[in-house]
Amino acid sequence: MPFPAFPPEVAAEAVCAVVVAYFPDKYFAERLKSLLPQVGALVVVDNTPAPGCAREFMELRAREGQIHLIENHRNAGIAAALNQGLEHALQIGCKWLLTLDQDTLCYSDMVATLLQVHETCDPKAAVIGGNYFDAQNHQLKVPADGETECLEQKTVITSGSLVDANVARGVGGFREDYFIDQVDHEFCLRVRAHGYRVVISRKPVMEHSVGGPGGVRLPLLGILPSHAPLRKYYIARNSMVTISTYWRQEPGWCLRRFVRLILGLGYMTILEENRLLKVRAFSAGIADGIFRRLGPCRRKWLLRTD
Repeated sequence: MPFPAFPPEVAAEAVCAVVVAYFPDKYFAERLKSLLPQVGALVVVDNTPAPGCAREFMELRAREGQIHLIENHRNAGIAAALNQGLEHALQIGCKWLLTLDQDTLCYSDMVATLLQVHETCDPKAAVIGGNYFDAQNHQLKVPADGETECLEQKTVITSGSLVDANVARGVGGFREDYFIDQVDHEFCLRVRAHGYRVVISRKPVMEHSVGGPGGVRLPLLGILPSHAPLRKYYIARNSMVTISTYWRQEPGWCLRRFVRLILGLGYMTILEENRLLKVRAFSAGIADGIFRRLGPCRRKWLLRTD
């Protein structure tokens, strides 16, 4: 599993960022400005049905030649959009794919930090996640201080992850039948199953929040974020599929994920707003996960809540 070394100035040019957009806000283009000088190419995959990306982004694209726009004119799901970005990165010869959410605020040294982590952490990693400051919860994902520049991880989130593009293609890309949610976790577990390493930087590289405000932090299990009913459905469904797929290879991760599901159900039953609908959506997700009813949600009553 060779990982050729690149000088930092060369490696930055070998990075293609992909940002998945879905009804992006008017500040979307402003957030991209801090990213553009750091990468060789930027792909924006727009999953907005219509009218598409915000006007401010279209104006930025007209000024910046390195932005490639893919318009799906429908919500194709985050995994399909990431695979489109991956294919573009491979076509233009980029070694690295930097995956990002539309609401992530990238620091100016993000790419340099992630490339430095790749160079200094041995054995080399195929996925380097970025530590982030969660403004909603006022804390870092992992402690910034430590003897090494990276921490071993089972999984990292999509946003802020630097992925070896050839490895991603070799393991089959991102799982499109998940549609949204848990795509990142399943991908990381699959990368690990193929013998590659997943790490996260200690140094923060971005501001990013998971879910809406009002989540609860549990010891050893992390934050249980607040989500809309449809997201509860996908989280429950795809978590069940991931647990049933990887429990032999990753028993510790799967046990924690299962406990998070149970505690999350209890939390939403007692404390969250709109809890009856969320519990119904969660239960539907569990059932569809057990029976492998994947792809976009087909439950019409639930789609009306999005």
